[in-house]
Amino acid sequence: MALDLHRKYIERRQDSAPLQVSVKDIINSKYYLDPLELLGERSFNEPREVDESEIGSPIQEFFRDGVVFLTGGTGFMGKVLVEKLLRTCPHIKHIYLLIRSKKGKNVDERLEDIFEDRLFKRLKYEVPKYYHKVSGVAGDCSLPGLGLSASSRNTLIKEVNIIFHGAATVRFDEHIRVAMDINVSGTRELINLAKTITNLKVVAHISTAFSNCNRLHIDEKFYDPIADYKDVLKLVSSTDDQTLHGMTSKILGDLPNTYSFTKSLAEDAIRREAQDLPILVFRPTVVVGTYREPVRGWIDNVYGPTGIVVGAGTGVLHTYYLDSNIVTDIIPVDIVVNALICAAKETATAKVAHDEIPIYTCSSSIQKPIKWKEFIELNERYGMQWPTIRAIWYSSFWVTKNPYLYAMLNFFCHVVPGYTLDTLARFSGQKPILMNIYKKIDKVRDILAYFSDKEWTFPNDRLLALWDTLDGQDKELFNFDIHQLSWDYFCQANCLGLRVYLVKDDIHTLPAARKKWEKLYIAHNILLIFVYGIVLCCLWLIVCVPLKLTGLM
Repeated sequence: MALDLHRKYIERRQDSAPLQVSVKDIINSKYYLDPLELLGERSFNEPREVDESEIGSPIQEFFRDGVVFLTGGTGFMGKVLVEKLLRTCPHIKHIYLLIRSKKGKNVDERLEDIFEDRLFKRLKYEVPKYYHKVSGVAGDCSLPGLGLSASSRNTLIKEVNIIFHGAATVRFDEHIRVAMDINVSGTRELINLAKTITNLKVVAHISTAFSNCNRLHIDEKFYDPIADYKDVLKLVSSTDDQTLHGMTSKILGDLPNTYSFTKSLAEDAIRREAQDLPILVFRPTVVVGTYREPVRGWIDNVYGPTGIVVGAGTGVLHTYYLDSNIVTDIIPVDIVVNALICAAKETATAKVAHDEIPIYTCSSSIQKPIKWKEFIELNERYGMQWPTIRAIWYSSFWVTKNPYLYAMLNFFCHVVPGYTLDTLARFSGQKPILMNIYKKIDKVRDILAYFSDKEWTFPNDRLLALWDTLDGQDKELFNFDIHQLSWDYFCQANCLGLRVYLVKDDIHTLPAARKKWEKLYIAHNILLIFVYGIVLCCLWLIVCVPLKLTGLM
């Protein structure tokens, strides 16, 4: 596998270099920014060999000769964690990623796919010999024993000393059987494996700050779950899917979805079954794209706020049911990963034993709160510079917490144009897709309705205290200082990152996209004039006709 990665590296070495793309047609008096410079793809450091005798920072030295086992390494946060460890910890020995076969691809093919992501361009350029330090291990968190073969299990037991458990199904509407198998049973199987590992230093379990979201104030401590995970597992194992589906709302109690429910049970399983392990629970809030490294604005999914920004930026989403005055607790993924790494080292090397398994909450709303309306306004301000060539209409987006106003806006901004354009598509022989998109948006809105008008408080005292213990070098290498977080800085590159990394628009399409954007702007204003004209005519008829009929006019 290492040889295959090396072959891929040799073939694509040039692609990993800082991009030398001409942008003279992109940069002009109106749009003076170089998009790749803004993202950080022109500022890679030159590769250098780090001698074994060179002493690094305390955290770098903690990972010296370390062998990491990571579940969830193919996911959003997992990829950022892999990149960070390989790029920043030069003396790390190896990283094993638990990977299951998927969509006809085996473990080796999926491992190769991971490193094809543009997220790893900096790593490939700055640390070109990373490829021999990472391997895929066939397995599945939903299976007994994590689906590991006997030989793989023995390898992990003998070699691994650091575990990051990030594998989970994050779908809010996941069937409860699937969610329990992965999020609860998978965690218990991971604990069982950890107990057999010879030289274990630490286990970091990645949970979510919303595992107890039936409370509006959530401290860095365990809470009693609404059900016993063992009872729920017995129920799931003895009940068919259809019956379980009908029982789900009753099982969940006052928790909104199977994700929060099962993550809460997983935490309880850790509290009850992992007391004898060097383990921590890490709770991030809503994780968004990268803040600074390895590039700015990288993301690979449309969950949470990202979906709203993408929908509005492409001219698909025009209204959303949401209280825009509430604070949304979002946190960039590179800050989350830096904090996770530091928390793992702290738990492994703590001189005083914890009375209870430590819980770290990674949140922003206390130190750097941002309201939904502020987040939307910042993205509108900076996003206008980076329109996508895939836009179907000019950005016009209204948020409201009034259900009647939302119903009206949804009808006129989504339903009417959706059916109209889909009908035109059918007549022209094209596939109608817009109403399907709006139906999916409605489904997502219903799933997230619980979060649309609530505001949580997530104290993060343990994480703040951890920051104060770091030395200067580690603060530079693994920066997670929430006090330094600037949402203006984040949003400067957020929409551009979505365009380049998520929507995957080539930057050379920017001139054409901007011309298209200007045309859509003109069409949008013509439509507004037309609509306002109709409204005024209707108002005139409503007022004047009765007056004429009564002779008062």
